[in-house]
Amino acid sequence: MNTRLFALFALLPLFLAATPAPEGGVPVIPVNAIGTLREATPSQYGTLTRVKVDGQPFAEALRCEVTAKPGHAWGIQFQFRTTRRVEKGEVLWARFYGRTVAAKTESGEGRACAIFERGSPPNEKSLGLDIDLGREWKEYFLPFKSLNTYEAGKASSGFHLGALEQTLEIADFEVFSYGKGYDMGRLPRTRAAYAGQAPDAPWRAAAAARIEQHRKADLRVRVTDAAGQPLPGAKVTVAMKRHAFGWGSAVTVKGILQQDADGEKYRSVIEKHFTRVVFENDMKWHSWDNPAHHADILKATDWLRARGIEVRGHNLIWPSWRNTPKDLQALKGDPAALRQRINRHIADEVAALRGRLVDWDVVNEPYDNHDVTDILGNGELIAWFKLARENDPDVRLTLNDYAILSAGGLDTRHQDHFEQTLRFLKDGGAPITGLGMQAHFGGAPTPPARMLAILDRFAALGLDISITEHDIDTTDEQLQADFTRDFLTTVFSHPAVTAVLTWGFWQNAHWRPNAAYYRSDWSLTPAGQVWLDLVTKTWWTSAALESAADGTARTRGFLGDYEITVTHNGTSKTVPTKLSKAGATVDVSL
Repeated sequence: MNTRLFALFALLPLFLAATPAPEGGVPVIPVNAIGTLREATPSQYGTLTRVKVDGQPFAEALRCEVTAKPGHAWGIQFQFRTTRRVEKGEVLWARFYGRTVAAKTESGEGRACAIFERGSPPNEKSLGLDIDLGREWKEYFLPFKSLNTYEAGKASSGFHLGALEQTLEIADFEVFSYGKGYDMGRLPRTRAAYAGQAPDAPWRAAAAARIEQHRKADLRVRVTDAAGQPLPGAKVTVAMKRHAFGWGSAVTVKGILQQDADGEKYRSVIEKHFTRVVFENDMKWHSWDNPAHHADILKATDWLRARGIEVRGHNLIWPSWRNTPKDLQALKGDPAALRQRINRHIADEVAALRGRLVDWDVVNEPYDNHDVTDILGNGELIAWFKLARENDPDVRLTLNDYAILSAGGLDTRHQDHFEQTLRFLKDGGAPITGLGMQAHFGGAPTPPARMLAILDRFAALGLDISITEHDIDTTDEQLQADFTRDFLTTVFSHPAVTAVLTWGFWQNAHWRPNAAYYRSDWSLTPAGQVWLDLVTKTWWTSAALESAADGTARTRGFLGDYEITVTHNGTSKTVPTKLSKAGATVDVSL
């Protein structure tokens, strides 16, 4: 999973006039920070220049001219080191003005990513928010919390600018601390919005029609008496038991095996609500390389399978030095030994888990994890898929990557690379059966219409699409709930999508605690309630019917497993059935 990329947000300011920092704030970066920069800072990707500004509450701005898009948004940036100690949990508040002068986008808007991060690797971010800037000066407010404690000068805050070829201007950038325990709700916040968020947005009716067409089928129950004659007037209860669609989450071996009250609750949520899961880290190479982990991984996997919960494997190779065991990099001068080490791992893990998994992410995030293929060549990707198939003939094999639906849906380089890699695999005879799209978002989403267009593009490849890692990391709970509703509706409505897995569900076991559906005390967040309402109510079928004169009761239901109970004159019979896309006819004789 990539921890550096955050979602694109079109932000709509609440405050149009200059707003002073709320009382009690202490500056965290230099006062008049932009004024401390050099007059001009050139680089291979563009130039940062301080310019004079008239008619605004500030006299100077930083003009950020990006003339060549770098491989990553952080390829051109500016940041300021912190001037005081910042403790974990401190409430911070950033404010700035911004506008776009020019940008190569259909909307004419540019994009900057506001950052607060550790000043050295691994550069974990307490703030990482992509912001669309309009052509007019607007003021933006961003409250957030520090994820860690940093001594003075050990963290930094500023902007990544390399998302587009563009010219932006940013002014009056400040960051203040309000200490631990401060009510973040008291701080001004720029509210995020996205196209299609409105309750009456036109895309909703089309999505509902697709769900009706692709996620439901006709169910017919024919009731007869002991003589085989149609039996009218029988009570027919249709009770859905399980979705055919893969609704689920990332889970942990520790959580499943934990023997306390939280462990009981953790298992109960999984058992009650999920049809498919993925282990967050336990099947990754670093974990699997420790044989002491194997028994617990198998135990947790078998617990899930015993309850009919499908398990996908993540992942066999994440082909960069930073995401593989340390000994791999030492083999970079010996391609044969490097290949042998990788192949031995793939064969070992796939064989050991054969028959227990429904999917394997064979390769993860090849867009920016390619140290290994730089040495062995891209043909090795095909070889890895073939090796996985040799060791498990039945498991589905997928390629997984990020920033396809997120990043505003506008990371075209990443999308193009993903498509090219998928076509390369297919054309090369790799036994690939699906693709995985991660879907990590921050405080504002990619518009549904844009996501649907991206799904259409990749569906044309003829592979099943799984949403493998979904979450929305924001403290704006209303926005989170709205986009949970709209993201799930969007992907569930697309016929090529077969599963949606959130990247965790409980705040105490989530890589981004703000994104969890369940709080630490197991109460539902608004987004969690939206997920539950959609998956277990809106997209769930329960019906009480009566057989007609011909002995038949009819309904239309969501695809999945059912129990049909027929009652007449005090006699009942319950029959299990499966409703597939072809529909189902159930014969019940009383």
